Amino acid sequence: MKYMKKLMAVLLMTAIFVVSGAQEESAKTKTDLVVVLDAGHGGYDTGATGNGLQEKQLTYKIAQYCKAELEKYNGVSVYMTRSNDSFISINRRISEATKAKADVLVSIHINSAPSADAKGAEVYYPNSNYRPFCGSKGQRLASAIQKNLVNLGLRNRGIKTLNSMSGNTYSDGSAADYYGIIRGAKLAGYPGIIVEHAFISNASDAKEHLAGNYALRQLGIADAKGIAACYGLKKTGSATASLEKTEITKLTGKSSSSAYIEWDTVDGANGYEIYRSTSRYSGYKQVAAIKKRNAGAYTDKSVKAGKTYFYKVRPYCMSGNKKMTASFSKAQKVRLIKKPIISIGTLSSSQVKIKWKEVSGAKRYEIYRSTAQDGKYQKIAVVENRLSFKDTKAGKKSYYKVRAAGSGINGNTYSSYSKVKWKGSK
Repeated sequence: MKYMKKLMAVLLMTAIFVVSGAQEESAKTKTDLVVVLDAGHGGYDTGATGNGLQEKQLTYKIAQYCKAELEKYNGVSVYMTRSNDSFISINRRISEATKAKADVLVSIHINSAPSADAKGAEVYYPNSNYRPFCGSKGQRLASAIQKNLVNLGLRNRGIKTLNSMSGNTYSDGSAADYYGIIRGAKLAGYPGIIVEHAFISNASDAKEHLAGNYALRQLGIADAKGIAACYGLKKTGSATASLEKTEITKLTGKSSSSAYIEWDTVDGANGYEIYRSTSRYSGYKQVAAIKKRNAGAYTDKSVKAGKTYFYKVRPYCMSGNKKMTASFSKAQKVRLIKKPIISIGTLSSSQVKIKWKEVSGAKRYEIYRSTAQDGKYQKIAVVENRLSFKDTKAGKKSYYKVRAAGSGINGNTYSSYSKVKWKGSK
């Protein structure tokens, strides 16, 4: 947890105790679950900074993405304590949540530490003192959200409680919660938690999980799905509720500049969206939308030789003019192989030696020969652990090309063919 936050919590210790008197959960009569999202910091309070990022901007975007995802579910109303880049005190945040008749307050933050090695996600929830139901409900919600964040690849730092370090107590004499937002929510009659999504001070966390809207959206969705799972929420519309996610069954390089992907088709889908990134956990962009319910394959020709790419696929269905999507498949990786550079050496009238430079990612090389430059080529050899091949059956007019091969997901990855060379060429 951030050191500056601890200092702020101490300074606000007295002020927050004026917030109380809300009804216990048993007295609530409304039907919808009310979730209040609290984007940490704002205005002149930037929060933590690091790796070119500001916490206040990140928390606001995560909260927006979380709200958008939560509103796809039935039986929930979602509010935010701030709707712009403005400073809001802890007292006012609690006041806004209480005014909205909150069932739960989720305070969204980004972590920081003096050591750049600290990384991962953690969630703080209320202790079991004073109003135990806040602690038990907060613990369940913290576990659900933490599980989703860890599934995104964040290090698991666990879920935690933290008591007052200055001896502050609740009215029954039990130890108060340390953090003002958690303490204030408990006094108002509902659980509050703090979600620390990643470390802004860690280069890896910043790059993989905080840099870019896609990464922030994944964090917001993870929070929303955790809330939905904890409270048993179901998504609006029977079509999307029954739409299962797919899985990638094959991913290979067809050439140095094309990737081939196959996936399982899903009942009820009207089509599929294909997303690609150069990083496993962030930076995904849609590269194609296949508008066929039985489509299960796609060739991506907008890739570059020598690069590694990650792919995800998700089905979608249409309800009127509204598109509803299932969850993404597990990300899969493919490395595209550069084409070999070859040379030909004539040994005799019937013997030539084909040589090539090593290609990164290649496990073997295939040698092809033809009697005409533009003719039909026949595979004459497959070579492993060598960078040359001697052809003892070369004719007067023999033309050669080579391609590299490596491993893919349930198939071979191939480079493009080398330039054609022939006896006497350089």
